[in-house]
Amino acid sequence: MDGGGRYTSRGGLSARPRQDHLQISIEKFDADEQITGLRGDVAKLKQMALAIEEETKLTGTAMEGLEEAMEKAKLKLRQAMRRLNIAYKQSRSNLMLYVVLFIVGICLLVFVLNKLRRLGRLFFWR
Repeated sequence: MDGGGRYTSRGGLSARPRQDHLQISIEKFDADEQITGLRGDVAKLKQMALAIEEETKLTGTAMEGLEEAMEKAKLKLRQAMRRLNIAYKQSRSNLMLYVVLFIVGICLLVFVLNKLRRLGRLFFWR
């Protein structure tokens, strides 16, 4: 800086004036107003914290209820799967029974038709 309170310029830059009139106005600072504002902010934060706590409790309760519901659903699903397996095995065994009965019926039909054909030959072809 030069003695006149101005900055010296370098490399083609223009000089700027020095500002010595920076003042801090402490008179405008009202401590009571600031404290009241801070108390209001603290009260808002406290209300928000309480609301968050209540929401957390509600969410926790809901989660516990969901866990219980999921456990019940799993149990019911296992029971249903067991019943379906039993029904499947029984239907499969019934299917085999029907197949065997069908085969026996076909054999019986062939046997009866064969006997009727023989009887027909005896009575009608003489």
